[in-house]
Amino acid sequence: MDTVYDTAIINGTIVLENQVMEGTIAIQDGKIAGILNKNNSVKSKNQIDASGKIILPGVIDPHVHLWEPGPQKYREDFNHGSKTAASGGVTTLIEMPLSVPPVIDKESFHIKKEIADRNSLIDFALWGGLIPKSVDNLQEMHGLGCVGYKAFISYANKNYPHASDDVLLKGMKNAAEFNGLIGVHAENADIVETTSKEMEQEGNMDPESYPDGRPALAELEAMERAILFAEKTGCRLYIVHMTVAEGGEMVRQAKRRGIQVSNETCPHYLLFDKSVLKEKGVFAKCNPPIRSYENKEALWDQLLKGNIDCIGSDHGPYTDEEKLEFGNNIWKAPAGFSGIDVLLPTMLSEGVNNRGLDLVTLAKLVSTNAAKTFELYPKKGTISVGSDADLVFVDLNKEWVYKGENSFSKTKSSQGIYEGYQFKGKVMGTMVRGHVVYEDDEIKGDSSYGQYVPKQL
Repeated sequence: MDTVYDTAIINGTIVLENQVMEGTIAIQDGKIAGILNKNNSVKSKNQIDASGKIILPGVIDPHVHLWEPGPQKYREDFNHGSKTAASGGVTTLIEMPLSVPPVIDKESFHIKKEIADRNSLIDFALWGGLIPKSVDNLQEMHGLGCVGYKAFISYANKNYPHASDDVLLKGMKNAAEFNGLIGVHAENADIVETTSKEMEQEGNMDPESYPDGRPALAELEAMERAILFAEKTGCRLYIVHMTVAEGGEMVRQAKRRGIQVSNETCPHYLLFDKSVLKEKGVFAKCNPPIRSYENKEALWDQLLKGNIDCIGSDHGPYTDEEKLEFGNNIWKAPAGFSGIDVLLPTMLSEGVNNRGLDLVTLAKLVSTNAAKTFELYPKKGTISVGSDADLVFVDLNKEWVYKGENSFSKTKSSQGIYEGYQFKGKVMGTMVRGHVVYEDDEIKGDSSYGQYVPKQL
């Protein structure tokens, strides 16, 4: 008797790990049960016609800030953030530990996980935090399935103090014992703190000068230091939101020496240069900052050469009121903005359509590499038999304009950095474990559908 599958997706262009093919994807019990060429037919209870669509593995966003739990109930939460993610083709978000309390031990882990279990539309994994008081808790968090441990080399905030060199080194030694991953925000704390304060005290309020207060040198030095520590400890290292193009070559050379290091950059560093700070002011402020046009082009060059591993959104929106609390003082405004829904559209529009990025490489950058780096593969990050049926349906030729009012984010903004940007390439549908959670600009299904995805222990 022929198998009757739960769902068959027909007539799509399927992006596999080593090729692109026309064919059918058969889904059973939330898993990919078969990948057949277009001449094969299957029986199914449900059929989806993907004619004219590219089918990619669901996006894994390795860098997401959701401010839950926490005292600011008006900020982004799992309910809204996961819906925003689904609208951008993200099927698994990896949440960073900046909420209050941050994930630094078993108790705080369970607080975060229980909230996400109740409220996430899509699947989720969790970072743990590497701060002075958690440096000896990494093994405990590893046992709970945390995928990595985030350290700020730069100064962060009172709830999440930065990791001094001794803390970072000890954390790396501890993580190396269980092959754990340390992620670093790489900016030399003293350089950026001193330079920024000097510029503010001089009265320089030109938003376009903001990158001068957090210079590329500070980022490169911090990367080099973290790579040295990784080399000496044998620890796996992940450089988050790399902005400086020279960093791509630095990581390539480190890999050649056998160091286990990978890196990510973000959509805003690939779309914009520092002139956007003149146009958008505090709404374009982030750390590390958006840099020069020449650096942006060189960053693309590094990406196309294969020297960048992952794309992370660094999604961490604030309300307009928070952004404008200090008027035009670019130094005091909070750093960060929404971005999880434009990660894939950026790569489709600017990468595939404008710069010739091939679809197989695209899938690696937005999904497969992250799944492997964070040890979620092959459950996640690939269109393969036995993997979760996490898929995103894309129209490569669809042109559209981003409007904050249409976002699913809790903190909608009509002044955000992406407001009015015209993209070519749109997410038409998102499927998590065989269920459509987003289709044609609408959220589908239960907002608690998402499941926790621990690292593969």
